[in-house]
Amino acid sequence: MLIQISSEPADCHCGGSISSSWGVGRRPTVPTRSWLRGFTLVELLVVIAIIGLLVAMLLPAVNSAREASRRIHCANNLKQLGLALLLFHDNNDRFPLGAYHYPPYSWGAVSRDQHGSFLVRILPYIEQQALYDQCDFTINTDHFSRLPGGQRVHSIWIDTFGCPSDQQEYLGGNPLYHGTAASTERQQRATTNYAASMGSQAFQTCFPGNTFGTGSSPHGHNEDGKTISGVFSHTAWAARLRDIKDGTSKTIALGEIIPKCGWHARDGWMHVNSLWYATSCPINHPTCPDEPGYDTACSPGNGNWEWACDMGFKSRHPGGAQFVLCDGSVHFINENIDYRNYQRYGDRRDGEAHDPLE
Repeated sequence: MLIQISSEPADCHCGGSISSSWGVGRRPTVPTRSWLRGFTLVELLVVIAIIGLLVAMLLPAVNSAREASRRIHCANNLKQLGLALLLFHDNNDRFPLGAYHYPPYSWGAVSRDQHGSFLVRILPYIEQQALYDQCDFTINTDHFSRLPGGQRVHSIWIDTFGCPSDQQEYLGGNPLYHGTAASTERQQRATTNYAASMGSQAFQTCFPGNTFGTGSSPHGHNEDGKTISGVFSHTAWAARLRDIKDGTSKTIALGEIIPKCGWHARDGWMHVNSLWYATSCPINHPTCPDEPGYDTACSPGNGNWEWACDMGFKSRHPGGAQFVLCDGSVHFINENIDYRNYQRYGDRRDGEAHDPLE
């Protein structure tokens, strides 16, 4: 049976009439293409501009939040190091020596009396006992200690030693010693963003240090502490808590550094001659060539040997740097702090009233 389907609408008579605007036998009208109107070029450009403006407004807030997170992480690292110092003191009745070697000290690469920076001795107190056990203290420890697979200990990156605001990279060693027996050039030496403080120690010209007459030994070369302003010396000495006459809550123990902006710190966290920093130079003084306001007159390598600036505390955090005091507390110190007050916190026995840090 064939069924014919009509293309015309059927009439419907269901007990009444139905009114339709289509009219009998007419199809519904389909919108024409002219009704499907899109964006004009001008409108599209306006939308893109608005989106770009919103992103530009949001990006600083995002970056600020990220930096705040990195700064908290960095402060936590310093807190761990501060606690490690105090635990070490509990077990040894003094802080770890500024540099481990047996006198008379020397900086030669093959000298057997060199056994690394103060950070080497606190490895067991930051859950790095296994790494500490690979350090050979019968030889030049930081040059020749190796892991079972042959990797040198000084090439190991330790998260607690690095601030996430700075870039971790091998820096090729201290250029001062390139071409000498003490050269670390082309060695893979892991760096650190934290150094011990000698306080207001004596240096040359731009920022001479020794503000209170308690740090007269040039560059902190002293092993009995009598001419050391702060808590650590450049060599084999560190303070006991009873040596900190101003109080542990008013004396800096460690602070932030940027190894790329100094020569000695390029030798890494383990090197015996790497981390002898001081408060003598203002915080965040521009010693990196890529920094705004780079101070060529007070930077090492220009012939004047301005080590005070090279060994000054600084960070990648805007406006200042973080420090851990001898009581284990962590503080952010503004780079615009009064210079003399900064020296008070660097010195362990200045005897002056300290203005608050925050």
